[in-house]
Amino acid sequence: MKSSIVKVLSLACVMLCLSNVSQAQLRWGFYINGVLPTGQFTSDVSTADRAALVPLTMSEMGKGATLGFGGGVRATYHFDVGTGMVAPFVNLDLFWNSIDSKLSNAYSDARLDAPSYFNFPLFVGATYLYDELWNDITPFAEFGLGPDLMIITSEGTDSKEFRYGYKNTTSMAFMIGLGSYFGRHVSAGIYYYGLGTHSIDYTTRTLRNNELAAAQDELYRGLNQRERRSVGELALRIGFHF
Repeated sequence: MKSSIVKVLSLACVMLCLSNVSQAQLRWGFYINGVLPTGQFTSDVSTADRAALVPLTMSEMGKGATLGFGGGVRATYHFDVGTGMVAPFVNLDLFWNSIDSKLSNAYSDARLDAPSYFNFPLFVGATYLYDELWNDITPFAEFGLGPDLMIITSEGTDSKEFRYGYKNTTSMAFMIGLGSYFGRHVSAGIYYYGLGTHSIDYTTRTLRNNELAAAQDELYRGLNQRERRSVGELALRIGFHF
């Protein structure tokens, strides 16, 4: 008897899953983002003991980020759950931030290329879409988890007399968002991206003056060249869905 009940329940579960899969709709989305860095990502670190080191990267390794922009692409399935829809997704984003205007001007005055920040978070998550309220407006909430790759571009002189690069780093990240669909093909939302804690760590790529290179290596050897920084972004996100 128990065996029969288990078989019936198992068959029912399989049929329910197959029914949900058959009703699922694969959709693609493309996004444009305006991003505002938050927390430690906006801070400059003043380190007087490095002030004599050249170039500016060594006196202020953690340069505050400023307003940026980005984009993203998403693949998602939509499942009808009665009171709305649940949509598991895979999402890849790109964020770009420059350093703040004060430091950017300092680099420009010194005729140095300034670094920029790039973040590439890859999220797996789910969206819940409530039933349409009025005039094709459908509110949603979503959450995602995944790794973030952070790349900081190199800095220095155009002539390559000296050029400094940064190590690429990865960290676990999350995102949360609230917004609304306007019809089937356009959405808008406010998101927070917690992109994890990254270790900002420079590497010397090119330094033609060997004596200067040796002197800087000696000065820098006793200092902690890594700076751990919590990276976050507040984003306004516009999506187009197909």
